[in-house]
Amino acid sequence: MSSSSNSKDALLTEHFRYTPLSLIDDIINTVNAIIYRAIQAIENGLLSTPPPVLGFGVSDDTSSGSLRIRDADGDGNEDFPEAREEIENGVHQLETLLEATVDKTFDRFEIYTLRNLLTVPDELAGWMRLGHYEAC
Repeated sequence: MSSSSNSKDALLTEHFRYTPLSLIDDIINTVNAIIYRAIQAIENGLLSTPPPVLGFGVSDDTSSGSLRIRDADGDGNEDFPEAREEIENGVHQLETLLEATVDKTFDRFEIYTLRNLLTVPDELAGWMRLGHYEAC
């Protein structure tokens, strides 16, 4: 990193009272927290929905005409262990997909913001003076 870049970063840090990179990191961390809350809400919603509503039902073998009787939980509801496993697997896949997408997108956001928004042009860096340095 050149001294010109260091002085521009120092100028922006002094002006904003935080480093430009910390602003971007806070934005990314906030978006990740929102994603994790949303994923948790999706998982809780799916797990609280009765499995037959989600498409899990009594499996029947039409060729032999026999029906499979499912075990029941403590409340007398049918137990669908494969539903819980499939929901957890699907939610994990969704979480992984969202994390990868957010990482890729916010990498671009970080580069764009640092290059174009949170920067001081070279020709202006020497001429900028913060308000608290101006003489009264």
